[in-house]
Amino acid sequence: MNVVTATSLLWAFERADLQGKVIVIILAIGSALTWTLMLTKWQQFRRAQHTAAAFLTQFRRERDPLQLFINNYEMSDCPLYNIYKMGAEEVSSRFGAGGTPKPVTGGYKTLGNGPQLLELDTDVATTERGVVNLETLRNALGRAIDAEVLKLESHVSWLSTAVQGGPFLGLLGSAWGVMSVFASMGIEGSVRLGMVAPGISAALLATVVGLLVAVPALFAYNWVAQRLRQHTMEMENFADEFIAAVEHNYVTN
Repeated sequence: MNVVTATSLLWAFERADLQGKVIVIILAIGSALTWTLMLTKWQQFRRAQHTAAAFLTQFRRERDPLQLFINNYEMSDCPLYNIYKMGAEEVSSRFGAGGTPKPVTGGYKTLGNGPQLLELDTDVATTERGVVNLETLRNALGRAIDAEVLKLESHVSWLSTAVQGGPFLGLLGSAWGVMSVFASMGIEGSVRLGMVAPGISAALLATVVGLLVAVPALFAYNWVAQRLRQHTMEMENFADEFIAAVEHNYVTN
């Protein structure tokens, strides 16, 4: 935006009536919130992508799908890790019986609220492998995926509101301004360019600001929707990979 354009917008704003100024200010606040949300979502998706790559590298390095959980590996800002943790806790809760602590090689590991324990260094006994219910595990991972998707979707509705509401609010301001201009013309009983031009300019300002809010929000909303689909597919693919690894290591055929 060059100096002439900025000056023209300021000139039009100064000549708008009170209602027009209120609408323009609301749209300006909405624009600031929209750009803040776009920047926040960009950082959130960027962090999710980088942490996912790092987590998958660690997860695929281990033969045992529960090894990271056993070693207290933490990456709480990674959606894939949060899904993995939910699945690992579900699998781990299937071991141990009657709430009695179970001695294992290398010590004990407490799981959940009870003293259920896992082996730290040895494989799970073959007789215990059948206790893992894959359908229950799949449901737990599904709930974890839903929770992570909700985090990524948080406040995205603001972008949709900006796309749909910005132009209409701007149109309201323009219609109100044009109505005021024609009302003034009727009261004065004459039409002079110097009298009409400032009012029309001020009226059109609301439409311009409304479009400045809606257009960037439209592109941002489409970008966010595409990234959400991408991350959702990645989370679902990881859930399938984790289930396959658990089935291979902990379920007898």
